[in-house]
Amino acid sequence: MNSNEMNYFDYLKLAKQKYKIILEKHPEIEGLSPRELEVFEYLLSDKSLQQIADELFITYSSVHFHCKNIYRKLGISNRKQILIKYKDL
Repeated sequence: MNSNEMNYFDYLKLAKQKYKIILEKHPEIEGLSPRELEVFEYLLSDKSLQQIADELFITYSSVHFHCKNIYRKLGISNRKQILIKYKDL
């Protein structure tokens, strides 16, 4: 099935499958809230915290707050550790 033939529910199914595969390798990610997962995904990119805030339509301080929670829940202390630990994502 190519992307032109996929509907919304197909994308949801695919996302759930990919999430399940990720959780098998990194079960600690399951503890993140939906918004923290969004921020986490951006943290794997080269975007600044301000750019992440702009793309998610939230404030810089909200992104910073989510980052602190993500770091705590994943047992790390900074973004560099995220990039090293989760480079396979």
